[in-house]
Amino acid sequence: MSTQYDQIADLYAAISDAIFLIRAHVEQPTILKVLGSIAGRSILDVACGTGMYSRLLKQRGAARVVAVDIAPEMIAVAQRLEERTPLGVQYLTYDVAEMLALGSFDVVTAVYLLHYAQSKEHLGRMCRGIYQNLKPGGRFVTVVANPEFNPAGPHHAKYGFMINQHVDAKEGSTAALVFLVEPPVMIHYTYWTRATYEGALAEAGFQTIVWESLQPSPEADAQFGREFWEDYLRNPPAHLIHCEK
Repeated sequence: MSTQYDQIADLYAAISDAIFLIRAHVEQPTILKVLGSIAGRSILDVACGTGMYSRLLKQRGAARVVAVDIAPEMIAVAQRLEERTPLGVQYLTYDVAEMLALGSFDVVTAVYLLHYAQSKEHLGRMCRGIYQNLKPGGRFVTVVANPEFNPAGPHHAKYGFMINQHVDAKEGSTAALVFLVEPPVMIHYTYWTRATYEGALAEAGFQTIVWESLQPSPEADAQFGREFWEDYLRNPPAHLIHCEK
């Protein structure tokens, strides 16, 4: 199955460089803080892309990491990186909405997945696929497009990307993330409300659903100054959700 990510697999390194500031100094520190110690844990990393987080989680002490993505070309890139520097990450190609039970994991991570659901029914199948792969008491940690994002600004060009979303976006409408590389690369996703995300997770069986803001690390504040991050913090493009089985 061809996806929009298959089409940009070879450009993904350039895209990652373009958004390095946000990924390295805001997104990643927040995710790792919420995860806490993962030493000895089993982790399923869905929507893994080229495996950046999969590798990082293994390097931080996870006993087992299985990484899944719908895009074969992304998995091919991840597998080449694994062959170059073996870490023991297992890469598989699956649509999360159709995913089999791959195991009973302590943690499932999904950095940008749920907002690609094409319908509420599709979103529900994604959440159920994740739920069935968790141990009782296991945690799901995910990053999704911010349902309260304001298309009127502040904007985020200085961080390497822009978001195209209608000012009066309706549930299920299409928005786009534009990576400011040359030429620009656009990835489309679906606008869902906070209530829809929470409803799909709850219906799948998840409990204690918590939203977290993505925050720059103290080191990032010191290096760039708080003012540099203000546009991002005043109008965050994404939020983190964590919940439990």
